[in-house]
This record gives sequence, C-alpha cells and structure tokens, in this order.
Amino acid sequence: MQKASESFKRNILAADAVGFSKLVSENEYETLASLKDCLNIFAELISKNGGRIFHSAGDSVLAEFVESKNALEAARLIQNEICEHQKNTKLQKLEFRIGIDFGEVFADGENLLGEAVNFAARLESFAQPNGISLSKSFYQNLGMSELLVSDHGIQTIKNSQIHCFDLILPGVNKRRLLSSKERFRIKVGALFFILVLTTWAYNYYFVTDYERSTVAVFPFINATDDAKLDYIVAGLRNEISGSLSQISSMDVISNSSINAASLQNQSFLEISNKLGLDHLVFGKISLQGSKIELAVNLYESQQDKTSTIFSTKSELTEILEKNASAVSSVIDSIDVPISSSEKAGALRQGTLDIAAYDEFLKGDYHFNLRTPLDTYKAKTHFDNAINIDPKFARPYGYLGILFSRISNPIAGSAFKPEEQHSAIYLADLTTKAATSLGPNVPETFFARAFVQTLRLGQHKDALKNVNIALALRPSYADAMAVKATALLGLKKPVEALKSLAQASELNPNFSIEYLSIELIAHLMMEDWKKAKEIATLALQRLPEHRSSLVMLIMADVALGNMEDALWNLEELLILNPDFKFENWQFGDFKFLNEIALQTAKKIYQ
Repeated sequence: MQKASESFKRNILAADAVGFSKLVSENEYETLASLKDCLNIFAELISKNGGRIFHSAGDSVLAEFVESKNALEAARLIQNEICEHQKNTKLQKLEFRIGIDFGEVFADGENLLGEAVNFAARLESFAQPNGISLSKSFYQNLGMSELLVSDHGIQTIKNSQIHCFDLILPGVNKRRLLSSKERFRIKVGALFFILVLTTWAYNYYFVTDYERSTVAVFPFINATDDAKLDYIVAGLRNEISGSLSQISSMDVISNSSINAASLQNQSFLEISNKLGLDHLVFGKISLQGSKIELAVNLYESQQDKTSTIFSTKSELTEILEKNASAVSSVIDSIDVPISSSEKAGALRQGTLDIAAYDEFLKGDYHFNLRTPLDTYKAKTHFDNAINIDPKFARPYGYLGILFSRISNPIAGSAFKPEEQHSAIYLADLTTKAATSLGPNVPETFFARAFVQTLRLGQHKDALKNVNIALALRPSYADAMAVKATALLGLKKPVEALKSLAQASELNPNFSIEYLSIELIAHLMMEDWKKAKEIATLALQRLPEHRSSLVMLIMADVALGNMEDALWNLEELLILNPDFKFENWQFGDFKFLNEIALQTAKKIYQ
C-alpha cells in the first residue's frame, strides 16, 4: 500500500452505465438485476487482467492497473462480454461507456485520488455507448502503434483539456469531431444553408436558456387535513432542494431562508425579484378519495409563467417510490447545463427500501424541529431506518449531528444521562460509518466535518471532508459555514470570512451560528470594533445568546469601553449567576480562551 502523501503512476479505468437513472425510474427491478450481472462481469475481467476495483458506487466503476496493456484488454473484453450478455438476457439491456487514463495518483486508504482518476472519469463521459475512449498519455504509454484508433485531438470535457482517442471497435460507429480550424475553413457562401441549419440545430439541442439559475423551493402544502402527513411535504421539499443543490449550475437558496408567511401576499414575480430567483418550485398534496394527489409546480420568472411539471395520484407508498421521478422532473424543467452523471448523483436517495426511506423522512422532519422531544423522536426514526436498511448512509450522518446536539444538557434533556455522556463518542462513530457507507452522499461528509471541527477539534480533517461535501453539493450553505469554522480552527480568519460570505448569500436568513463564526473571525484578527458590531447584531436577534454576550464584553474591554463591559457583565450574570471569565471555555479555540483570561484580569482588577 502506497502512503497517502506519495504519488505514483497507474492506469485508471472508469465506467458508467448509459441513462441509468432513467432506466431505474422506468423499470427499477430489471435494471438493478441487470446491473448486478454487468458488475460481476466487470469484477471478473478486471481481476483476471491484473486490475483492482478501488471504488464502485451505483452504476459506476473505477479500477487501477499497473500495466497499460492489461487495462486495454480488460476494457475490450468487458465491452464484448456485456454486449453478448445483453443479447441473451431477458432483463433490462444496459450499455456502458469506458474511459482510460495513465498518470499520477495517490492513495487514500483503499481509494485512489488524483488527476488520472479525474481524467478517466471525464473520458468515460466523452466515450460512446459501448465504446472506449483513451487519453494521449495512456495511448503513448501503451506503445502499440498498430492499434486502431480515432484521434480527436484536444477536447474540452468538463472544463478540462484532454487529448482524446476513440478505440475502434466492431459494432460501434466511428465518429469524427471537427476541429475549430476545420470549421473555420468552410466557405460561408457555399455552405450558407448548412450554416443556418446547423446554427438552428445547435441552439435547439445544445444551448440552454440559462448558464446558471438561482432556485428556491417553497414549503409544500399539506391540504389533506392530516397532520401526520406533514413529514411527507417537508421531506419532499428537502429532497428536491437537496438534489437541486448538487447541480453545479444551480444556486439553491437555503430552505431556512424562505419565510413563506412574510411572502404570502406577494406575487411569484415579486418574490422572485426580492430573492433574485430565476425559478421557484412549490407543490401540494391533497386527498382524492382514498388516494393522495401530489402536484409539483415550477414558476419561471423570465417568462412570468407557472406550470405543473409533475403530478400523480397514488397510495402513500407509491408517492415515496415516485420521489426520484418528481425530482427528475424538476431538474429536467430547469434548462441549465447538466451532465448525465451529475443528474444521476442528484437522484440517488441512498436506499431502495421504501420503509427505510419513510422512517428517514420522519426522522428528518423531527430533526429540523430541534426541540428536545423532537430530537428524541428523530433518533428513534433514524434508528428504525438503519435497522431496516443497515447500509443506508444518510441516517448515520444525521445521527452524528443529533448526538452532537444532545451533548448539550438542554438539547439532550429527553435522553438518559448515560446517552448524553457518550454522545460525542457516538457522534464520532456514526459519522465515520456514514462516510464509509455513502462515499457519494454530501450529507455524510458534512456531518463528519461538523463533528470533527465542532466537537473533536480535528479542523484539518474537517476541512478535507467539508470540501468533499461541497464538491458533491456546490450550493450547500451550511457546509460552507462549517468550512469557515474549520478554517478558524486552522487560524485562517480571512479565508473563513470568504466561505461564510458564500454561505450567507445562499442562506440570507442564516442562523445566529453564522454570526458567531463571523464574530470569532474578527476577534482572531483583533478587529475589536467590528467584533462589537457583530456581537451587538447577534444579541439583537437573540438577547440570551451567552457566547455573543461574552464576546461583546471581550471586545468592549479591548476597546477600553469598561462601562459598557461592566453593564453587559451584569446582564450575563443574570443569565448565569455562576459565570466567571477564567472558567469560560470556547472549545478548541484556544486564542479565545486566552482573550477571556486577559478580559478577566482587566475587568476584575
């Protein structure tokens, strides 16, 4: 095993099923059964050719080979074997794309990371169905000049410049991609009609209406008069919002920033202008006889037009089963650039067991209410989800954050003392399990980073994990806030404020914790005046917020405002009669503890 810090060269094979998410939504059982057969073919042929699968998630496979010839042979045999298998199977037919690169990688446990892995994945998306695409570095390292390939030159794939080759295979049409120089040489006069037709076709099929879109998902309405179904509308909203925020070309306004009551009497156009939205998603469930009717609607501000993009009338179980279809309809209706792999990732809900998914949604509903009793109920539902499907990653991550909360005596008042005492240990354990089970799930890496930086003081590792969460879900406001916290732990306040500004933009109605992060950053920079301003703002929002009051006193003492500091100290002692600066601890932020000691010396002298 190579050390994580050492780089070495490997041949990396990346493969992915074509149109997998759509096939699953149309015929889930047959598609998954067929995928299992195909993955067995991958595993057998990769192993026979001296390779190793180091990552497999859903319909994708990543494998390493020491020898380039072995990687090529494995890819050829896999495509041949899968084509033969599809001719004979009665299950859903699947096609795969394969990309191969040779270059630098480094080990992260059993996993591999690095440019070769990234380029292989991009080549996979460039390849044709049933085809194999190679990089120039792999082709040169292969040293087989007699190999039949199509040289496509340098292509831009997902913002990367890669010199690409197609391996010529039986049954796969040879394609020719024009270079910009060849297109320029076409005479405008002789090919005017073709140019017009091409321009029309390009705009119709390839140009999206939006390069980026700012989207908000409004609270869904439960019109059934059954409060027990509130978790369904809350869950559908959260799932749609979370999925959209995994699309890199969408900026999704945080759900907590949407105050539906304050916007109730405004038109969609007025709301869109106020929040800077291109699209607004909203929906409703109602009873139609014995069945539940779900309608999901989309408002587009540019056209000032509302349309119903998904509707169904089903039993409750079927509503949950069709969640991915509802999310897919929203994604398809917002015309922004999006790759098939990005969409497939956004549609993964983490379990195929509807009962486990139902328990998770109930847990998520109570988790967001945050009262001690709701926190206890959330734990019960998350435990149920895991008991039904032990490989369901998301409830493990949520449990990690929940255990972090109940380490606080007030938040954990519904739990037994021994559960509160072991909460941090359990938070550490469950978030480790979450990232292991859900390597493509942004919430698991967010939960791990949250626990690491706020409870364990492992800021460097937290930064690594929160960056993974943001790579998987670019519009993850709370992850940006946790990143800011980790950067503070690493004594990088300027970078922390930049990350926090991004979080605040996506979450305008941000929680008071955002202000605490900003306040700590300014104290770290000894910008006492700005720290006082932020602390005052925090206390206007929540007058009993003790840590803000403590930091306000610290700022006033540093500024020489002893009268204000003493007045605020009296307020603090009303909230906590036993408070003493010398006993106050800001967790792992040692510099704040030092400022607190200095404040104590000045204020008590």
